[in-house]
Formats: sequence, structure tokens, C-alpha cells
Amino acid sequence: MAVERVLPFYQTFRVRYEECGPDGSARASVYLRYLQELAFAHSAALGYPLSWYEANRLFWLVRRIHLVVHQPAGYGADLLCTTQVVGMRRVMARRHNTIERTGGAPVATAVVDWILTQNGEAPVRVPDEFAAAFPTSEGAVAPSTLQESYPPSGSARAPLRIRASDADAMGHANHTVYLDLLDDAVIRAGGDTAVTAYPRTYDLQYNAAAPSGADLRDLAWCDGGTWYYRLEAPSGALHLHARLVGASPAASGGV
Repeated sequence: MAVERVLPFYQTFRVRYEECGPDGSARASVYLRYLQELAFAHSAALGYPLSWYEANRLFWLVRRIHLVVHQPAGYGADLLCTTQVVGMRRVMARRHNTIERTGGAPVATAVVDWILTQNGEAPVRVPDEFAAAFPTSEGAVAPSTLQESYPPSGSARAPLRIRASDADAMGHANHTVYLDLLDDAVIRAGGDTAVTAYPRTYDLQYNAAAPSGADLRDLAWCDGGTWYYRLEAPSGALHLHARLVGASPAASGGV
């Protein structure tokens, strides 16, 4: 029986205890994990399961995320998650996503730009057949970019290592891990209230994959009420840059 191509595609997820932080609510990265699983399920329902991508050595990587966390969701909450491919262009596809309580109250919304790659490396053009399989509302979309920000002179970076447990099936840190690293760095720099504020907005741009075992360094700093974040190789090569707008931060300067 053919799957009806109804948009948006949806699934319900229940918040697990292990997904909640000290305040009892789901961490922001948990919502990205739900949306990643939802994108897989959507693709499989329309005839493109993981086995198809593996056979063709094609893999989607996240390039850009705009995430707004509107209100907390605690252990046991049932969340209705929706996704829709709203546009494609050359090597990219854009998804609009929503996460709501079963009664309709918004918990989070996200716009995610995905890049199609060969073997998780070089970008490749999205197959023409995808246009028919994933109807879009916006047609061709332009890539969204996040302006790079630079820390105050003399700011110290903190060393970190990508753990084996952070790696996905492609052997590098899953894109959801980067959001946890961002929150950790902001907390270290005194921004506890920013990572628990509602609403709060994250913008992330992924520049290079970080393999399991990679030794990196990161830094968070505050400027004008906005937190900024950089994840770098020891050489200074950029893996991720991001920003977080939440409650008024408790401190400025980098760690």
C-alpha cells in the first residue's frame, strides 16, 4: 500500500528521565534528537530508508539550525513532533519542524538546513526524484548563513575530546552533541540562566565534522546579552560557531 504524501509528517515522542537536566526539563539537544529521528522516519515512509542511503553512499549532514525553545517539557511528557521539507536547492534541503504538547502548546520550533553528501564528505546534488517524493512549499531556497563572531582578545579556550559515545554511524560527533557542548561552555562562562530561559533561541552553523577521539577546544562569551560559541581544532580551524539568546547572562568574557 502506497504511503500517502501528507505534509507535515509527524510522530509522538515521550520524554525519558535520562533526557532531563537538573531542572527536570528536557535538554535542548533532546529536541534535535527527536527531529533527527523524525527526518529518518519521514524519508523511510516515502521510500528512502537508511538502507537506500547506505546502498547509494549518500548521507545527509546538518549545515545550519535555528532552534527556539518556547517552554519546558518534563519527564513523561508526550510531544507531537512534525516535519516538512519546505524547500530544496542543489545540494541542500530545508525542513521546518515543530514540537508541541499533545494539547497543542508549543515546546520548540526549528528550521534545519541539511546538505546531501557522498560518503559524508563532498556535497552532491539532490536527486531529481526527491522533488516528487518530498513536495515543497517554498521551492528553491537559498542557504542560510550565520555571521561568524570572534571572542575578546586574549580569551582562553578550554580543551575537550570527542568521546566514542558522541560518534554516530559515520564515525564523527552527531550534530546534536554540539548543542550540549555549547550549553556546557555557556554554563562554564557563567550563563546558567541563559540555558534555562524560556523562550531561548539557538543558531548553529556546522563547518566541519569532528571525528571520534578528536582533540578540540571551545569558548563561550557574552556580548550585549547574546552568548556566542566557537568549537575549533587546535590549529584554529572552525568546526562550529553558534549563538544563544536567552535570559540576561550573568557574566561576560570567555572561558
